[in-house]
Amino acid sequence: MGDDLIVEQEFHSGNACQRGITMRTIAFAVFFVLLACSVGAQEIFVSGGFASDVSMQGDSGEWSVSYGQDLTEHLAFSISYVNEGHQPNHYRDGIAPQIWGRAAPFDPRLSFALGAGPYLYFDTKVASDSDEYENLHGLGVIFSGTATWYGLSPFLLQVRANYIGVNQSFDSFSASFGIGWLLQAKPGPGEPPKAGKSIRKADNEVGFFLGKSVLNSAKSEQGNAMSIEYRRRLLPYLELAAAWLNEGDSRPIGRYGFMSQLWLERGFYDDRLSLGIGGGPYLAHDKYDGDGGSRTTLAGAVSLTALYRFTPHLGFRAMFHRIVTDYSRDTDVFMGGLVVAF
Repeated sequence: MGDDLIVEQEFHSGNACQRGITMRTIAFAVFFVLLACSVGAQEIFVSGGFASDVSMQGDSGEWSVSYGQDLTEHLAFSISYVNEGHQPNHYRDGIAPQIWGRAAPFDPRLSFALGAGPYLYFDTKVASDSDEYENLHGLGVIFSGTATWYGLSPFLLQVRANYIGVNQSFDSFSASFGIGWLLQAKPGPGEPPKAGKSIRKADNEVGFFLGKSVLNSAKSEQGNAMSIEYRRRLLPYLELAAAWLNEGDSRPIGRYGFMSQLWLERGFYDDRLSLGIGGGPYLAHDKYDGDGGSRTTLAGAVSLTALYRFTPHLGFRAMFHRIVTDYSRDTDVFMGGLVVAF
């Protein structure tokens, strides 16, 4: 098993950077389309259920967070983070941008939809009889179906089924139940879109964050993480951020460095709430590189964020970073902290 892992790692590591660029490019392109389309309903769901490896019949818990936006009466876009839990010898999650066809044939409060798109996955493959593992990255496809009840709006209820197909990993089926919130309702017939007021008065932001980092390994070791970030708005939906990130300082997690990211971020409720996705390079020094030494490396980061503004100049920002490496040292970094805008 160990030899097989080494062979596969050599194959995958050679293409990791190219795949990482492809994954970030697709995610950014789809999310930019979402942001550019200002009409139509916008909604967010948090869902939980089960996922099953269709070949090995291994069941696990599954959860996801999904943002969706109508483009026309029957067409919509969404982008989701899907965590498929712990399948036999695999811990896999990913980002799924999708296009949807929607209809409400029986009741306008009950909508049915079918969606499809690429699945940008991160898979930790572990040996069944040891602590050996490797981090695989790649591109698959996801097909989904939903039924959504709008009768309790702005609260939404949804059942969802996903089928995920991946050549270099396993295929899976999942079913979940979700609770959602209508972030912005679409205008009524003949009504123009309403222009919201914005409490956002500044283009610069500084934040200090604390949290946890989790190594994507067989044991999921944790470390204490911290970060300082400067963020600058370039365009209404486009921001540039530079950050110093420390993922921890105790074995096996001991990595720190500088991160530069482009963010696509959109505000709701007069800009009190903002949601965004970002990505970029991460130049880091790893004290424990997994081979008994240390290294300075150029990794990538794919990130999600949510910001709530208490005032025009003070807010709380939650961050999720997926650090993507080509030497099986991927981490998940969960952080939160206060931000000051000026």
